[in-house]
Amino acid sequence: MAASDASLWPVVVGGLLTLAGTTAGSVVTIIRDVAQQRRDAKKRRADKLEELVAAIYDFNNWLECERNRKVYGEAIPAAMTPFAKVQSITSIYFPRFSKLVTELDVAASQLEVWIAKGAHKRLNKDIAGLNDGWPEVYEPYMEKREGLLSALGKYAREELQ
Repeated sequence: MAASDASLWPVVVGGLLTLAGTTAGSVVTIIRDVAQQRRDAKKRRADKLEELVAAIYDFNNWLECERNRKVYGEAIPAAMTPFAKVQSITSIYFPRFSKLVTELDVAASQLEVWIAKGAHKRLNKDIAGLNDGWPEVYEPYMEKREGLLSALGKYAREELQ
């Protein structure tokens, strides 16, 4: 009986080795998949950050076009503001920057009020004071925009590199 028990050892050892190999392979696969998911998530955040920064610059350009169109009467087609894109990307992917985006929105609203007043002046032929007050509304907006872009750049350097 001892001889037959001894002949089972290679089968038992082989089975244990197969089980260990399968387990190790599964663990390696899980680790690889988790690492890939992290890389994919990081890439997605980087792509969305790039899209957010582009939307901020698009918004800045939109404000300039609105100013030139409404205040100075340039023949620029009206367009929808891209600020909703800034807000949506921020709320979904980067909620930590929501406060800075809200501050930018408030500062931009002051610019839009100035633009509306400038358009009213132009329509009433009050061209002499057309640029009055521009620095007072533009500088706070510019500070908020640069503050947001700086925070996004810092995030990119620290989190996405």
